Amino acid sequence: MEFKDNRWVDENNNSWNNDFSAELATLKSATLKDCYNCLDCSDCYNCSGCSDCSYCSHCSHCSHCSDCSHCSDCSHCSHCSYCSHCSSCYHCSDCSHCSHCSHCSHCSHCSGCYHCYHCADYTANPARYTSKKIGSRGAQTTVYWLTKESAWVVCGCFKGSLEAFESVVEKTHGDSNHGMEYKKYIAQVKSLIA
Repeated sequence: MEFKDNRWVDENNNSWNNDFSAELATLKSATLKDCYNCLDCSDCYNCSGCSDCSYCSHCSHCSHCSDCSHCSDCSHCSHCSYCSHCSSCYHCSDCSHCSHCSHCSHCSHCSGCYHCYHCADYTANPARYTSKKIGSRGAQTTVYWLTKESAWVVCGCFKGSLEAFESVVEKTHGDSNHGMEYKKYIAQVKSLIA
């Protein structure tokens, strides 16, 4: 660890500002595995050109992110993966140029979205309808839609179209009590989006 240009710099050109002691900078350096040219980062793996990130892997040129992987040019994000040019997002995947989004995937140019999937240039939230606690999980199920054709169901680990959800419910639960609860919810959703 050496002190250059008012920063502590390790052998991979990762550096920490002069507010850190040499000992603390050395400790932070030890938490970076195969990282290069990162600034004020810790606990990351195989990142490059990032600043003030933690617990990220395979990222490049990101700042103020945590628990992200395979992202580039993002800022203030957490738990995201395969995103680029996003900011202040949470639990997103395969997104691009999004901001303030949460639990989105395969989106592009979104802003302020929540639980969106396959959006493009979308700037407002879709309509949604959330059930009471129902079914085998005793939890809520939510459907999002812009049009009848775009209805998307999120129910536990299931994420897919309304038609696919209806098929899974029939196959898994049939006419059991849980099946009837889900079927009643599906009928309510269909009447809302018709």
